[in-house]
Amino acid sequence: METKETFQDKQKSINWQITLKVFIIGIIAIVLLVPKFMIIDLIRERKATAQETSHEIMQKWSLEQTVRGPVLAVPYIERISDSNGRELKKEIKTCYFLPKTLNAKSEVFPERRKRSIYETVVYESKTELSGYFNIDGLNALKIPQENVLWEKAQIMVAINDLRGINNKVDFSWNDSTYSFSPGMENKLIGENGISLSMTNLSPNDFPAEFNFSLSLKGSESLSFAPLGETTEVAMHAGWSDPGFIGSFLPLKHSVNENGFTANWKVLNFNRNYPQQWKNDEYRITNTDFGVRLVTVADHYQKSTRAAKYAILIILFIFLSFFLNEIITKQKIHPFQYILVGFAVLIFYLLLLSISEQLGFNKAYLISSVAVIVMVLFYSHTFLKKWSSAILQTLILTFSFGFIFVLMQLETYALLAGSIGLFVVLALTMFFTRKINWYNQ
Repeated sequence: METKETFQDKQKSINWQITLKVFIIGIIAIVLLVPKFMIIDLIRERKATAQETSHEIMQKWSLEQTVRGPVLAVPYIERISDSNGRELKKEIKTCYFLPKTLNAKSEVFPERRKRSIYETVVYESKTELSGYFNIDGLNALKIPQENVLWEKAQIMVAINDLRGINNKVDFSWNDSTYSFSPGMENKLIGENGISLSMTNLSPNDFPAEFNFSLSLKGSESLSFAPLGETTEVAMHAGWSDPGFIGSFLPLKHSVNENGFTANWKVLNFNRNYPQQWKNDEYRITNTDFGVRLVTVADHYQKSTRAAKYAILIILFIFLSFFLNEIITKQKIHPFQYILVGFAVLIFYLLLLSISEQLGFNKAYLISSVAVIVMVLFYSHTFLKKWSSAILQTLILTFSFGFIFVLMQLETYALLAGSIGLFVVLALTMFFTRKINWYNQ
């Protein structure tokens, strides 16, 4: 009877030891979340520093560029009369005409600029703009011809950052050539820009063909406004990671390792303003479209994504060590769990610091190999057998490899991740199905 009771007491003691060990391992995993979040905050801090440095470079080079124009602004006299037709006063107002057609061909030459370990993308561009104007909408505005002040007409082109203009801008209008001057009095199409006075303009000049070239420096993105009844933009750049931005996507585009080409075609029906209007009835600053020169995911974004999986890798490796305890009866101290957990967290610090120097993929390989080798030799000191230590590090290697593959998939990361976790759980159930947890 005593032997039976002693055996039962021993079984209860073993069961409590297993339960306590699982509880302790869980507490360790939860506590390790604190340094994990500290590492994620460090990555964000480094990313913010990189963005500040990048902005400083862009400020000194030139900012994002948006080209809106050309727009023809023609002042006119608006006469206000009483009910008897007697003129009370007259005011100078402005009517605006957009081109019938607008064609832009742009060649962008990206360049990476570095300050210390931080990098940003700037570019130089050459853009040819052409099309023609007509004033067949003047009657629709109900402005008498004699009230139009043609000699005070202006051509305006809004450019986001005038520091990016590299060359003198000449404007061809029919058979005449004019030179733009910096600045725009009218802010209807943008805060900054260039303009020219068409002092010799008359109704007989229409329809009028125009063309001009812009040589612009900029950073990150280049955009245009769809001002023509038909606007066509063709863009080419030696950049393999374009991000199409704004109100319209390209009609067609191609991207390869050597760069991209993109073509847009936008009709006046696709936007919410007409080809001509009076005064400040419309603004044309919300229909821009273009390209942002981006990296699909920089090393800070990738490091942040990788760090979010840290607890998953820690749970994988803790589970493998715990099952090794149950199967081989080889005890592992909680402190040894802690050190292995910290080894996994050190991986993310190595990944962050090395990726700033060598890029993410090389940093991932170097960091994972360093941590795997360290865990291999350390785990051998308490697992005794090389076969057990190798098995544990193979599981850690699989975990690092699995996370790396997930990060490369991007679009299918959630699908692949959920299937992968399902398979891991199924395999764990399969290999532990015969374990006698209560030694009965």
